[in-house]
Amino acid sequence: MDNKDFCLEDKDILKLLNNVPFGPGELPAEEEMPEFLRAKLKKIIREETKQRSYRRTVKRGAGAVAVLLLIFIGIGTVSPASARNIPVLHSIFEIFQGNSDYYKGYIPYSQLVDKSVTDQGVTLTINEALADDSTLIIGYTVKSYRKIDASQLAMLMSFLRINGGLPQGGGSSGEYLDDKTYVSVSHIYYRSPSDSDQLQIDFNVEQIMDVKGHWDFSFAVSKDELQKRTLVIKASNKVDLPEGMVTIDKVVLTPIDSTIQFSGNYKDQDAATKAMDEVVYWWFVFDDQGRDLMSGGGMFGGTNAPEGKDFQGEAKFQAVKEIPSYITVVPCRFPVVSADEAKANNPAESLKVIDGNYPLELPQGKMGKLVIQDIETADGETTVRFTAEGKAPYFQGTHLYLKDADGEYLHSKYGIRRDEEHPNDFTMVFPPLEAGKQYSIGTSRMESIDFMEDLRFKIELWQ
Repeated sequence: MDNKDFCLEDKDILKLLNNVPFGPGELPAEEEMPEFLRAKLKKIIREETKQRSYRRTVKRGAGAVAVLLLIFIGIGTVSPASARNIPVLHSIFEIFQGNSDYYKGYIPYSQLVDKSVTDQGVTLTINEALADDSTLIIGYTVKSYRKIDASQLAMLMSFLRINGGLPQGGGSSGEYLDDKTYVSVSHIYYRSPSDSDQLQIDFNVEQIMDVKGHWDFSFAVSKDELQKRTLVIKASNKVDLPEGMVTIDKVVLTPIDSTIQFSGNYKDQDAATKAMDEVVYWWFVFDDQGRDLMSGGGMFGGTNAPEGKDFQGEAKFQAVKEIPSYITVVPCRFPVVSADEAKANNPAESLKVIDGNYPLELPQGKMGKLVIQDIETADGETTVRFTAEGKAPYFQGTHLYLKDADGEYLHSKYGIRRDEEHPNDFTMVFPPLEAGKQYSIGTSRMESIDFMEDLRFKIELWQ
């Protein structure tokens, strides 16, 4: 390819982007690419070509698992190097990026997989993937012959193996394109002894929803590009937490997430193991401006702990655009409550009827409050704009919800979006509210949360 003249035909562009072997006459004339799209693709490829010249389920073991961090469990070969440096267009991450800033950093590093398997009327497509040293991110699509229940897809990633090993934890988010099509992004946390810049992924799915079958995939994902852009900051904080003494070993910053790596020793291992059945911890992370950063969960345990330590672990939070001079961590304790207990006890909530009068305040106990500024229904969706005031605004904002007259929840279409210029202002989008029907807006009163500000600690990043 001549980069100077850059005379690309449509089939050349498709080869580069999708690694699809087109032969003479295999691209039908009626499939000709629109001029605006051809120009866009050429611009992207030209920039990438110029840059290429200088680019260079937590498991309990014998040692027991530390109760120091809450973990949420949601959840061929990739094109060769020449294609790997071409951004994936029409990425699943593009679907989500308009609604959450969290996904914008993924797109430049996304690697095309584009493998599909159909069985029993259900098609699973692995669209794309990317990885750093501890996180694998997979974008996938499920198409079914009948209506999809996303809640039944939560354990799909349990069939995944990374370099032959089980995932350590993770989470997923998704969106319905229609009743029979669901797209999702899964974050999978892993540990691998391999120093290779490639992850070997084996994904042999035996059940999707209640449909049993065989959806088998094998592909590799390169860590190379993200490794080049990873910053490791050594730390040595000693933190005295209720269940153990913790050492902050290092903070790892990559374009897709941030990680606090720690290790430590129990004060009383039997007591810590027992406490696991009663409480769990969440680490809130704040930057040097006091803004709470979105948590990505984490993992920890006694397996492979450093010599002299009872456990090791990681706390994950969102990627940072600029490195703060320090971060502050505030541990928070939640009681363990089963789904049946939560339903039976009916946790306290702040709930008000939507009547068009704003602002509308929703108290959240000691954590603070949400102030609803506006609710608007247009273009097939309802948008709620609100301000979170309190100890952890982002976390508080994620607990906003709508209910219909029967008390049934209306689930947000896109999750929560933060206003970067005004970090306490948020937007959530829901299915359209029907005119003439009664709806309520609410949030948890968060009465069971123990926000332990007396245990806050600071990690210096500029040393």
